Amino acid sequence: MSKPAPQKPNFLSTLLLMTAIFFAIQFFFKPQQQASPQPVGDLYELMHKQNAGRLDVSIASTRHQYDSQIDENLKAKKITQAEADAKKVESAVLVADTQYKAGVHANDTNRMRLAFSTLSTYERQFLDKPIWNTEFAVSDSTDGAKFGYDKISGQELYAKVRDTIANRNRTELVWGAVPGYKLIDALVGLTGRVPGFSYAFAAFLLALLVRSIVFPLSQKQIMYGRQMSQLTPLVTEIKAQYKDDQLTQNQKVMELYKEYGVNPMAGCAPALLQMPLFLMVYQCMLHYQFTFEKGTFLWINAETSKATHGFVAANLGQGDTILTLIYGVTMLISTLLTPISDPSQVKQQRLMGIGITAVWTFMMLTGAFPVVSAFVLYWTFTNILATAQSLRAYRLPLPPLVKVNTMAGGAIPKSGVGGKWAAWFEEAQRQANEQQREKQNGSPSSNGNGKPKDGNGVTFLGTGETKTGTPAKHKPKKRK
Repeated sequence: MSKPAPQKPNFLSTLLLMTAIFFAIQFFFKPQQQASPQPVGDLYELMHKQNAGRLDVSIASTRHQYDSQIDENLKAKKITQAEADAKKVESAVLVADTQYKAGVHANDTNRMRLAFSTLSTYERQFLDKPIWNTEFAVSDSTDGAKFGYDKISGQELYAKVRDTIANRNRTELVWGAVPGYKLIDALVGLTGRVPGFSYAFAAFLLALLVRSIVFPLSQKQIMYGRQMSQLTPLVTEIKAQYKDDQLTQNQKVMELYKEYGVNPMAGCAPALLQMPLFLMVYQCMLHYQFTFEKGTFLWINAETSKATHGFVAANLGQGDTILTLIYGVTMLISTLLTPISDPSQVKQQRLMGIGITAVWTFMMLTGAFPVVSAFVLYWTFTNILATAQSLRAYRLPLPPLVKVNTMAGGAIPKSGVGGKWAAWFEEAQRQANEQQREKQNGSPSSNGNGKPKDGNGVTFLGTGETKTGTPAKHKPKKRK
């Protein structure tokens, strides 16, 4: 008796889950400290050497150890809070300076963005404090002619990195082909570049444009999911009938799909086709990141940010906690309304969707995956529009499924790529089931029901019986 095999999750959901897990591991499992922690002074000297050599990856790891030692000294009351803050700001300046110079040397904007990300948290926290304008020594021995400074404050370095990235974003093309900055700027310019309206409205227009492009694909995915759900009672029946024989169960379910002309893999294609567009839009928004600092939205403004000591974002170019939480809610609702292509995996896929939502929202809140408010606003609008489309699609009448094949083997031929794919998928499933049955029966010379095959591996249809020995010769009847 074979044991039921576990259900395999949807490919796209698995991909999203693995991506979320990867970022979570990167956030939680930081480089471990050595068994015997190095003294703070040694780590400080090491960071300066790594800064001189533009070792941006190594210095980031050393900084984690250095800041951890600072926290331990603060906890043991060996230093004051002000001293701890000063040392952490200095380490952040050293790391950001190294990342910035390495990015310029390699002509890599992404490495410069790491420098900006390193400084952005401290910029909001210490903006009005003297420590943010205190100059710290950095190495300039390797690039003196290019950079021309050996001391710099957090505020000065933050402005330098920001301006460099902003200038590059204006001219760089997304994937070498799409003028991302000009595209977003054109949407902002439609309403006159009004700080309190145009930038937020541009995010809505972009969401509306993207949803309009993917509307046919999304609609097909939703309606296909609804059609698949009509087979749920029949699939449940098959699984109950063959609960102890997973191979027969899979075979019968595939026969059911074939009978109604349903391809269980077809629901993944629309979602996968949308991914390149979503990634491109993200890059476009990233190129417009610093120009979004001119925009505000409801509670997101400089006055509220100052009153809440940076808890609320000052503009749409910064991350905002409240907006991120709202995005998480809209993502959860949109996920719950997304159809599941395999009716037997509804509960599993729903739980996976909730988990992915929670992980992504948490990473955005903690800064493990920093995203500016303008892009979060775009995502929120996208989720709202997707939810509206789903609600509309679920209200549309759904024609009943019609059998296109017969259980006896007769079929209405299908043409085109879809029909060839379905036939290939069915044949691959059939061969896999046969091989598994042979393994379970212990001999490749037996058929699925345990009956022997002939010497050529052929089983007679109908009875499953074979004949042995020399075939009988039929003599012609004598004429009278």
